[in-house]
Amino acid sequence: MKKILLKLLQISARKVIEKHKPIVIGITWTVGKTTTTHFIYEFMSSLFWDSVYMSPYDYNWEYWLPLTVLQSKSPNRNLLLWILVFIKSFLLRFSKNYPKYLVLEYWIDHPGEMDFILWVAKPDYWIILNISENHLLQFPHFEDYVNEKLKLPLNSKNIIYNKDDIKLNEAFSKNHHENLLSFWISSKNADLVAFNIVSDINNLKFDLEYKWHVHSLKYNLIWEFQTYNILPAFALWAMLGVEIEKIKEIMSNINPQKWRWVLLKWANNSIIIDGSYNWWCVAIGAWIWYMDSLEWDFFKILFLWDMRELWDESKKLHLQLANRIINSKIDKVVIVWEEMKKYAYEDLVKHLWEENVSWFMSSRQAGRKIREIIASTSKQSVIFVKWSQNTIFLEEWIKEFLYDIRDASKLCRQWHHWMKKKDDFFNNAL
Repeated sequence: MKKILLKLLQISARKVIEKHKPIVIGITWTVGKTTTTHFIYEFMSSLFWDSVYMSPYDYNWEYWLPLTVLQSKSPNRNLLLWILVFIKSFLLRFSKNYPKYLVLEYWIDHPGEMDFILWVAKPDYWIILNISENHLLQFPHFEDYVNEKLKLPLNSKNIIYNKDDIKLNEAFSKNHHENLLSFWISSKNADLVAFNIVSDINNLKFDLEYKWHVHSLKYNLIWEFQTYNILPAFALWAMLGVEIEKIKEIMSNINPQKWRWVLLKWANNSIIIDGSYNWWCVAIGAWIWYMDSLEWDFFKILFLWDMRELWDESKKLHLQLANRIINSKIDKVVIVWEEMKKYAYEDLVKHLWEENVSWFMSSRQAGRKIREIIASTSKQSVIFVKWSQNTIFLEEWIKEFLYDIRDASKLCRQWHHWMKKKDDFFNNAL
């Protein structure tokens, strides 16, 4: 039944693409693809208004990308709603108001999936930031994952890529694609270069060089790594021929996507950097570097859950994370769940001492420990939180100690479906 449904979705979405021939902007990578998809959509919709469409549900894989093309929400197991989706797909072929631009996120977690979604829609503009060791569960080797990702540029008319990434630099250094544009941080060997990157707890600033002209930029964002999410929008601007002053005006107003990350005021005047929605190896390392860069008078705390979907890479990457923490300026570390205990805890305790490292099986228990930690210091605390999913739910302990309870609406997974799952988990599983 699943295979039949997938095939019907694939055919229905492809027929809509063939009929309307929208310009497809495809985004894929391991780290930050949804954030950049959001930034690209804001940029495109500011230029072309309602002629641009992106899924409001962050749909990106084999079920969901066709649903994005069909401008539909997943019916889950409701047969009647599935019938309505296919009726709508038929009607869309005759619609006169189908968007001129589609912003699609291409995400994969098993071999062959890229072929499936490329058959639905091949990008006119393809953007890739990096390919790191994440979502590897169904791939025997990392190289298989890399090769699956790189099927996308072979089917794209225009390519925008991050030259900082070793795998991408190798793949494209000898590529003679007619429309190939690269971006880079702190190097001169790319089409767009960002340098003088500075981020404190309030904003992000950097200089951008393109065609020997330098532009100073400032955003209401934090974390230097966000530069990688902003640069592709400028690269797309260069390919579309939009004036630099126009793109600077549009991009100056971008904001982080709701639920992806947010700054929150917490107990005892502390600051929560909430990135609990998901995790990435590279991103966690970059955030630790960001925490290191903050002023010495902050008391710095990490709160991290297991990194999942790593298969046989799990031990290696958890040990790498532990080593990154050991060599940082973090004051306290609180980790949760089984993989962190199995692979990271022992090394952390050995180098940071037991009083500076805490492990828990429950996020709520861990949250109370962090409350205890910040109550014991005279410094203002900054707590970085990363990773939340089934059996994790870090956002629930954040909610318990918010300075303004209305900020709970800024946390991920607060709607009824998720709250019921969380209540069942905390009441029955733990």
